[in-house]
Amino acid sequence: MPLSKGAKIALGCGIAFVVVMGGIAVVGGGVAWWGVGKAREVAEKLEGDQKRTEAALKRANANHFSEPADGVIAEDRLVRFLAVRKQLYGTYEKHKGLIDAQAQKKEPDLSALAQLPGIILDLRTAKAEALADHAMSEDEFRWFYGAVYRNLVAASLGKDGGNVSEVLGAGAREMAEQAARAAEAAEANPSVPEEAREQLREAARNARESAKQAAEATRSLDVPPANMALFKKYEAEILRYTMGGLELLSL
Repeated sequence: MPLSKGAKIALGCGIAFVVVMGGIAVVGGGVAWWGVGKAREVAEKLEGDQKRTEAALKRANANHFSEPADGVIAEDRLVRFLAVRKQLYGTYEKHKGLIDAQAQKKEPDLSALAQLPGIILDLRTAKAEALADHAMSEDEFRWFYGAVYRNLVAASLGKDGGNVSEVLGAGAREMAEQAARAAEAAEANPSVPEEAREQLREAARNARESAKQAAEATRSLDVPPANMALFKKYEAEILRYTMGGLELLSL
């Protein structure tokens, strides 16, 4: 079940702009982009939103979460996770036009940069309140984000089960097998110099080690089949509320 072009765009759209958002927002909350009068207004909003955010996160994080040992997603919690995403999307949608437009440019417009602090404040407060409203801690939200969007990776590889490491490791294993066959052929051919044989043996050993490392590195991407079934059931909502790139700002 490969990802559509639209799904891939949804996952990646806005990343470059969001990175810029994060970098600029750190510098004095971006207050300098406004005049002196606006600076006071922004500072007051910042203080008010910060208090709202802290209070909401305190309520949200009072909800205990333990990562499931088998990595299997509980459907009722997935529904809750998507409810949080949907609520956050309501705020994101107000700024989506600006974010998408800037994502297509090499450098954001100054007029767009001037709006960044307000956008970031809105999104962070909206997320905190959505988590509190749906009784989900930040830890659970982060875990679900990783678990759910790993499913997208598996889907993009056309897997029904979710054994992503098997798919990604297939190429490395094929190279190792080819190197092994070449070494075996050289061993069986008396005309091949010993130095060349040793080089082929070394290449085969290196290829086997690379294949092993590739399998270990990608194993964390494996998705339980039960999760893939849930992904298919809620695919439309998951894709709709991707809001590509916002997680780079811890949103």
